[in-house]
Amino acid sequence: MLFFEKGLHVFPESEHYVNHLGNTVSNLPLISPLFGDLHGLPPIFINSGEDDELFEDGEKFYLKAKKAGVDITFRAGKGMVHCYPLLAPFFVEATEAMQEICTFINEQIGKA
Repeated sequence: MLFFEKGLHVFPESEHYVNHLGNTVSNLPLISPLFGDLHGLPPIFINSGEDDELFEDGEKFYLKAKKAGVDITFRAGKGMVHCYPLLAPFFVEATEAMQEICTFINEQIGKA
């Protein structure tokens, strides 16, 4: 089952998250931020492994947020899997990604 809205969709891998909806409309922002109004969001940093099943969702969210004027950064981890920064310090790519995430957070805190 795929859910379509303005060219965006929730991938089949996400189906188990929405099967319990019954007759509820499946294109609600609470189901996926891909369906929401992204104007006015604070700065966002997305790090997604290219081998993650949800990579394309993250990339589409990035493009939609960018179009809405959000200050957003997207980093694609070549050959990386879901949540790979959490595997730091076990391999260099994860450590570098986690350092980049921490730098982003520290920069945002410094703006407060």
